[in-house]
Amino acid sequence: MESFFVTLKSQFSFSNIIEILVITFLIYKILMWIRGTQAEQVGKGLVMVLFLIPFSSWLGFTTLNYILNIVVTWAVILIVVVFQPELRSALEQLGNNKLFDRMFKSSGERKIFNSVQEIVKATVEMSDERIGALMVFPVNTGLKDIESTGIKLNADISTELLENIFTPNRPLHDGAVIIDLWSGKVKTAGCLLPLTDRKTLNSSLGTRHRAGIGISEKSDAIVLIVSEETGIISVAEKGVLRRGFSGDELIELLSERFIDIDKDNDELDEVLEEDVDDTKIFDTPEEVNDEDKD
Repeated sequence: MESFFVTLKSQFSFSNIIEILVITFLIYKILMWIRGTQAEQVGKGLVMVLFLIPFSSWLGFTTLNYILNIVVTWAVILIVVVFQPELRSALEQLGNNKLFDRMFKSSGERKIFNSVQEIVKATVEMSDERIGALMVFPVNTGLKDIESTGIKLNADISTELLENIFTPNRPLHDGAVIIDLWSGKVKTAGCLLPLTDRKTLNSSLGTRHRAGIGISEKSDAIVLIVSEETGIISVAEKGVLRRGFSGDELIELLSERFIDIDKDNDELDEVLEEDVDDTKIFDTPEEVNDEDKD
């Protein structure tokens, strides 16, 4: 037994441990990247093929083993061809502004907070005018499959743009908007979201609210919903719907989720406090007893 541990110890060095950790991290990131996309199903198929290769060899299935080896040989080329858009998107994310914003924390937080202000201003104005809206803010999990169902914009976040998108009788009014706060971009509009399957929801909640809850169940996104019937502002997160938000409360919520606020950073606290004070004109309409049908 002692010789076994001595041999095992001789085979492992500090660099081996670091290498194992790096490989584990890369596998984890790849699994997170393909989760919820078409690549997930292909990945499952490849894992099945890799499992069948030694199994078929052990059973003596020579022809099957030969075919499976050919499949694996050409799989890399097939993946590059079929999933070229997803691979390009993944490479773009490696050098996106989010990484540099975190390196330059102060400027990054200011940029995100300015975007939050634009979003909240548009939300409250649409709430006042009873204009329905559905906005999705991905946190860590990408929503490439959802984005593919809408119209690509990749435009800077602004109050005017959001209000224009959700203006009634416009082509993109009924769809969802995907907003990347890390980069400060409205990625896509008019997106279709999966509806929640939960049967215990209040029957007064319509399609817009059920779609918001549905995407929050399948991702870590924060979803902002404005009721067309009542003007009530709601937020869906991790499958939970909270209603009756004011503008100040929205600013606080989005800032907490997307800005790493250092409680000891008095300078940043003063900036946030000053900007929030300037937005106290944002008020949510009083809740009414009308049923939400959107």
